[in-house]
Amino acid sequence: MHPGPKNEYPIQLLEKEIDELRQLSQTRTAPHGIVTRAKIVLLAHEHPEWSNKQIGQKVGRSERTVYKWRKRWTETKSLEDLPRPGAPRRFSP
Repeated sequence: MHPGPKNEYPIQLLEKEIDELRQLSQTRTAPHGIVTRAKIVLLAHEHPEWSNKQIGQKVGRSERTVYKWRKRWTETKSLEDLPRPGAPRRFSP
């Protein structure tokens, strides 16, 4: 497979982060989205030559999603969603 464009957000992880992300990516108790994000960040670290598209194909997500989480990780070191705008949802009793 020919490599894609140079990644704008290269991922460099510390050993501690690698261990935490590996553990998270293999858990069955964490939310699916968090597990997928951990896999994205790990793959980006382990395969710096891979494009976002290649990583996306590996985890079953779009190139755009991979880009978003690579960027979010480099900026915040977080896999959590950002708070949603507006009032919190209300459920009727």
